Amino acid sequence: MKTLYIVPIEPIDQRYTKQWYDNIPKLIGDRVQVPWSIVTIEGRQPATGTTAGAFLDFGVTNIYKASQVQDIAARFSRGEVKAGDKFLVTDAWNFAVTAIRYMSELMEIPVEIHGIWHAGAYDPTDILGMKMGKRWSSNQERAWYYACDYNYFATDFHKDMFVKNLAVDGDRAFRSGQPHEPIIAQLSAYQDQEKHPMVMWPHRYNADKQPEIAEDLNNDVNVLITQKLKLNKDEYYETMGGAAGIFSCALHENLGISVMEGTLAGAIPMVPDRASYAEMYLPVFKYPSHWTSSKENYFLHKAELVDFINDRVNNRSRYLQALKVQQQILIDNYLNANIMIDKILENI
Repeated sequence: MKTLYIVPIEPIDQRYTKQWYDNIPKLIGDRVQVPWSIVTIEGRQPATGTTAGAFLDFGVTNIYKASQVQDIAARFSRGEVKAGDKFLVTDAWNFAVTAIRYMSELMEIPVEIHGIWHAGAYDPTDILGMKMGKRWSSNQERAWYYACDYNYFATDFHKDMFVKNLAVDGDRAFRSGQPHEPIIAQLSAYQDQEKHPMVMWPHRYNADKQPEIAEDLNNDVNVLITQKLKLNKDEYYETMGGAAGIFSCALHENLGISVMEGTLAGAIPMVPDRASYAEMYLPVFKYPSHWTSSKENYFLHKAELVDFINDRVNNRSRYLQALKVQQQILIDNYLNANIMIDKILENI
């Protein structure tokens, strides 16, 4: 019997990572037609907070990953990991990738490594790209890319940026969306909920998301900045279900889970024509990128942006048919990871 070892990101209730922790083993397990063992590599998680403005606490995440490496090394040493086993590292920015490949080759136990890429120093608009020295981080990311047999990216924009900025070949890079299928029914239940003339700004309070624009917009449009409310996931979805629209001015976005969540819940998406949004959203839901490409440009085009938002909120019924089409585009292309799961299940 072959084993799939899942090496997860820290499960944090307010983020999608807790949903992944619970759902990815089930999504893959439900597709398996042969005897197959799925094992989650637990990490030691001393805290579940985040560094200010960031997705994870930069110290705690390394404690978590280091304890995962310790567990994996013990399994190799005990002979539990067998030739033909597979590893899914749900955040490829993880030194566990190095450890797995190191042990696999030196101990002559051939395994397959699948890695999902998220943020990284390869993206100049990401916090890692803004803070980390490129000389070492770019070489590290290249090494992890080639250590993985398969690398998965949320969008074509994401994949193409990675391949271009790191100058790697694209042979082992795949656009596969992400495994968010379980939230589809949960969020779709809010579609017919009464909507209030309120627009959600659903991002981390971080520079790459430009919160100062959302703060200023709130003087002219009813903008709810969710990060200030400290909602749990159920409260967050309940609030989202009552929003007429969901707005982004993000500079950095390789997928944009929160905007997809709002769109599924029946909010009208309003996104800049850049980053992943350019490929994912219909023209009717995109505003010109330069309107929010900087704070200075925002003030030059603020009146136009306010008109754009007010039109979508006040004339919501005009956009409902396009919204249904948009929801299906997201479900079919970005809210599932069928390509990834197919690759994992090959040759088992």
